[in-house]
Amino acid sequence: MNAARLRFLFLNLGHFVDHLFMLIFAKAAFDAGKSWGLGYDEMIIYGTPAAILFGACAPIAAYAADKYGRNSLINVFFIGIGSASIVSSFAPTPILLAIGLAMIGVFAAIYHPVGISMVIQGGGKVGWRLGVNGVWGNLGVAAAPLITGFILAAYDWRLAFAIPGVVSILIGIGYWLFVTS
Repeated sequence: MNAARLRFLFLNLGHFVDHLFMLIFAKAAFDAGKSWGLGYDEMIIYGTPAAILFGACAPIAAYAADKYGRNSLINVFFIGIGSASIVSSFAPTPILLAIGLAMIGVFAAIYHPVGISMVIQGGGKVGWRLGVNGVWGNLGVAAAPLITGFILAAYDWRLAFAIPGVVSILIGIGYWLFVTS
């Protein structure tokens, strides 16, 4: 696989990861709440800061990408969102889980202004590239309840955050090794 296609594959994986991580909590909130004696309606509010920061931090991510480079920020995205997800899995209270989720929102904010601009830079048929990348993002939305549900059925809510977190970090290491070096 040539360098441009490999880069495009990682950018597509990034869009998948972005939307997947933003929806893990929507599925895992019920199980997390049970561990603290809270219902879904009491738990779901703890995801609000993540949703706000997902949008609010996008301009900051765009500025940082322009200043420090897009490749660097995509690495920060993969490693950061994975690490934030792992941190969330260790939360001993709902408030600390909300802080972990907020961190996920901050790192998730990186993908759209940075990753999409990189997809456009890739040359070729830009419309097709954006369309394919959009499909990957929507696959992340569709896969989130499935992946989270399978992990919840076999393990618990903590591993529903930890396992994808480790995978994202591994993808980030792969991006760093195979694309940026």
